[in-house]
Amino acid sequence: MTGVRVAQANFCRGELGPQLHGRFDVDAWGTALRRARNVIVLKYGGVTKRPGTELVAEVLDPSQPVRLVPFQFSLDQTYALEMGQGYLSPCAMGGRILENELAISAISNAVEAEVAVAWHGFAVGDLFYVTGCEGAMGALLNGRAWPVTAVIDDGHFRIAADTSAVAPFSGCSGGITRSAPPVPPPAPVVPPVTPPPDPPAIYFGGAGQFGGRVWY
Repeated sequence: MTGVRVAQANFCRGELGPQLHGRFDVDAWGTALRRARNVIVLKYGGVTKRPGTELVAEVLDPSQPVRLVPFQFSLDQTYALEMGQGYLSPCAMGGRILENELAISAISNAVEAEVAVAWHGFAVGDLFYVTGCEGAMGALLNGRAWPVTAVIDDGHFRIAADTSAVAPFSGCSGGITRSAPPVPPPAPVVPPVTPPPDPPAIYFGGAGQFGGRVWY
């Protein structure tokens, strides 16, 4: 007896559970896969190989455990949520979702590098994500979030990066140059706490009659 090859061009039902592997009488059996690994089922019925991964950046706090959670908002909006100790940082479209990119005009060579950014608006403890720097300075700083250790003035601050042993700053592309201090975000509106309702009154004394029965 020779085997019969049946063409199957529709995989819209995805991967079958083990309970349906032999259920050829079910409609889903003819439009599904027994095992689908490293593939994506297309909405038109076909399948395609799953794309590979790319190193976007280091985690914000490598000293603590970090979990990456995929999140799909729609068919064309997907995210990777980096969940660390006390923070959540979303990534999408090959990079982190950040605030406005600010132009860097200079970075000093020091144990704690001094960064020149006009009207930066940072405070001690904030994270400053660096990208677009050129040369050896960029090889050290790009793709990482550096904690702000000191604020010198509205245009200069220090980060926890030792740049004393690399070549001097040669330029940085991208970003905007602010001409005024940033507007702080409005404070979140916290609704007042609603007190719990009073407990129902319970009657313990006396006797009464209800529904033809006597209650004590």
